[in-house]
Amino acid sequence: MFQQLQRRLVEQAPRFLRHPLKLVPFNLQKQLMESLLARVFKEAIADGDFAFLADKWLKVDVSDLELCWFISEQNGQLVVARECDKADVCFSGTANDLILIAGRKEDPDSLFFQRKLKIEGDTELGLEVKNLMDSLDLDGLPSLMKYPLMDLATFIERARTESAQAPVQAAPSGIPS
Repeated sequence: MFQQLQRRLVEQAPRFLRHPLKLVPFNLQKQLMESLLARVFKEAIADGDFAFLADKWLKVDVSDLELCWFISEQNGQLVVARECDKADVCFSGTANDLILIAGRKEDPDSLFFQRKLKIEGDTELGLEVKNLMDSLDLDGLPSLMKYPLMDLATFIERARTESAQAPVQAAPSGIPS
């Protein structure tokens, strides 16, 4: 029973969250995203690892939540915009898939080849972004970010594993036995 509830929650959460999240003003999204990015990538930013994004734009599209942000590096900081003239590379996927990637429960390459993660545009730039994300050390994240992310990724992973292992129930045929 719990596994069914867990699976349904994982499957349905994006649909229920989509509309409330759209009501969050972009300025608040921007402030939260820039603060989160600055904290998560503090060391990489300080080392200049994001210099390749200067004057370029990465589009991050969370398809099932209908959320989209454009990210660039400007003056040694990651900045978020609502739109830009042209994104150089676009990463898109569902909220659950992106959480699994961030929580190290799913490999971006696997999701890419399963067509669950889409990378479009400048492939060289996309590879640089992906490799930088892969190099992120989760142990360097603040505990208030790391543990909820890991718990959520584990929750999603378990629900998907249970769903994949659940026996398929035959539909009633309507023929009396």
